Amino acid sequence: TPNERRDLVASLDAFSPQIAAQVRPLYQLWRDAQGRQLQLIEERSRYAKLQQSSDAELETLRQQEIELRSQLELTTRKLENLTDIERQLSSRKPGGNFSPDAGHGGEKVPEVIHDDP
Repeated sequence: TPNERRDLVASLDAFSPQIAAQVRPLYQLWRDAQGRQLQLIEERSRYAKLQQSSDAELETLRQQEIELRSQLELTTRKLENLTDIERQLSSRKPGGNFSPDAGHGGEKVPEVIHDDP
């Protein structure tokens, strides 16, 4: 494990002054390689955490997209229904109780009274 490797390197560092001069370059190469291995392990761990975080964020965004598309479809259907109703109302002949101005501007529509003979 990384912690065991780190502990091993640290304990060997305590003995490094006792390492023979002929072996010291080899020891230094080994120690540098251990440092790079530890760095690689840390980078991979950091990458895995970032990947998990990104995956979770992507999933959240996908769910939001699904919800927003659903809301858009519903709103579009409602708008199409209102447009159809508006077309139907505008295609009716004026007369009867329907007045396009009713309820607008506070104007009253005069009531028509018919005299019965």
